[in-house]
Amino acid sequence: MGRRRFRSCTVLAGLGLLLACGLVSSPGAAPIGSTGGASAFLPSGWLRAETAAMRPSSVKRVTAGSWWGGSTVASTGETVNVYLSDSFTPDDATRATWANFFAWLDHGSELASLTVYIATLAEVQAFCGAEAAGCYSPASKVLLIPGDLGEGVDFDIAAHEYGHHIASSRRNDPWDPNGWGPKRWATYVGVCSRAAAGKAFPGDEGQYYTLNTGEAFAEAYRALEEARGMYPWARLPLVVDPSFAPEAGADAAALAGVRQPWNGPASTGWDGSFTAPTVNLTAAVGPGRTIALKTAATATARSLAAGTYAISVRDLSAKDNFHLSGGGLDRKTGVPGRGRVTWTLALKPGVYRYRSDAHPDLRGSFVVTAAAQSITGAPRDRTISTALDGTFQATVSGSANATVELLDPASGQVIAGATPGPLSATICGQRSVQLRVAARQAGTFHVAITTP
Repeated sequence: MGRRRFRSCTVLAGLGLLLACGLVSSPGAAPIGSTGGASAFLPSGWLRAETAAMRPSSVKRVTAGSWWGGSTVASTGETVNVYLSDSFTPDDATRATWANFFAWLDHGSELASLTVYIATLAEVQAFCGAEAAGCYSPASKVLLIPGDLGEGVDFDIAAHEYGHHIASSRRNDPWDPNGWGPKRWATYVGVCSRAAAGKAFPGDEGQYYTLNTGEAFAEAYRALEEARGMYPWARLPLVVDPSFAPEAGADAAALAGVRQPWNGPASTGWDGSFTAPTVNLTAAVGPGRTIALKTAATATARSLAAGTYAISVRDLSAKDNFHLSGGGLDRKTGVPGRGRVTWTLALKPGVYRYRSDAHPDLRGSFVVTAAAQSITGAPRDRTISTALDGTFQATVSGSANATVELLDPASGQVIAGATPGPLSATICGQRSVQLRVAARQAGTFHVAITTP
């Protein structure tokens, strides 16, 4: 929650409520159990905020202030760091109530990193801003809330601010979880797609505060905790846009973000190979003392790429034969016979010669280069689930000298163009992608894949 303005009345920051004009908090008010606090608030309408988090200077002032309390063991056995203002009479029962409250909230290991300061509303506003009802520092993990507005209101504010602590303690690479919320919740409510469409403004504490998804998660968390009952919640109206109103799916995603936080991308691999097609050549020995080796385009073979070739030999002479040698090969037809034969040969780099054994001057040669034959076969496709928004990456290696490309499996639209280098794309509302591998030559490939 941040500091914010609403015309002439004092705003309860982050909870969308107005302190009734003229209401003054008493420095000596009881921290929990005070009555009448909730009735002093009315729905506010649209609000604006000036700051997204407690300023470092405010954190220094808070931590250097005069407080009582400290590490407190809650009924769960967990230790909660709770400090109360000297404006409140020291009372171990009150401190235990607050420790038990924070330990009761849905949480993870982040609870141990939090330090809670509970003050009067006037003191909160002195630290957080003239119109604030609470604030939180993601950098210092310091939370400051009022304890004199009536326990229901105080608990509502505390739960909202703890929602910010949850977000600050989670990951949502490549985005800031403070503005976007934890990844599972942010994916479910479509923060990425909404932000791209100008329908959400992560981290905006000004004009578009109600569309600030960081505040929306904090409110979702507060509503989730209120639904559990147990405490005398004030159940203050939500401050965010109605499009972020809690519902079953969003509640489940928010809870998953708390209990099963996203800890980083998942890694998988894809291995495969490409083989070059067999290339056809024609060899002929004619009755008129001719010999030739030609490609499918009927050009004399002079330079071929290494690979597999099907050589169709047509021997029409009873006085000559076709004899091919080189690269460890030695294949020939008979001199007196005639006929047709096909040899399927793997030609390696080097010089190859062909001739007639009966007339050695009837000869030819060609060179096989180290370059591999071109791949004419279809590329390989694989559909990959992308359950969460975030960064998709693919890096291809191997002898096939391949490229990778990312497509939308439904439309075929290119998400990231073909590249031999690392491919990276932001997944935004895309629940599956099609990864395409195309080879430049025969060989193997390995794709290292990371998904959000």
